[in-house]
Amino acid sequence: MQDRRKSCTLDDEVIEVKPVRYPVRLRQVTSIQDDAMRESVELEAEGTLFETKDGFALKFMQEEEQPIDTTIKWSHDQVALNRKGPVSMHHVFILGQKTKSGYESQFGQMVMETETATIEMTEQRMQFQYDLMMNHQPVGLYTIELTWERSETHGV
Repeated sequence: MQDRRKSCTLDDEVIEVKPVRYPVRLRQVTSIQDDAMRESVELEAEGTLFETKDGFALKFMQEEEQPIDTTIKWSHDQVALNRKGPVSMHHVFILGQKTKSGYESQFGQMVMETETATIEMTEQRMQFQYDLMMNHQPVGLYTIELTWERSETHGV
């Protein structure tokens, strides 16, 4: 990955500033509610938190039968979720809007549609909630909560 540097001027002197980037230990809890059914799936992983041009991102591997390379980027009012591996997708969740993208897995290609209800961010926590439809069929209300802390590992 290219080392992007930002600069600022202080007393007419240009100062190079390295973007924030450090390893983290993260926990992702996905809660799914569909009528009377409620289910939660937890994931813990080593990852890397880094600064983007308009927000931050977390990169980590979802270690399943076959690993899924996952990157979640967020800014003020949107979250982008990228997954590569046996599940491939790029979806943007925009606060208060319906969005649509493609979702590819071992079961074939599907249309993924979401309506994002909330996006909340604090220093070491991010949560977003959305209604999910796959191939125009309602799946449920999803809440994804990510928490992280700085780690002494090398990240991903």
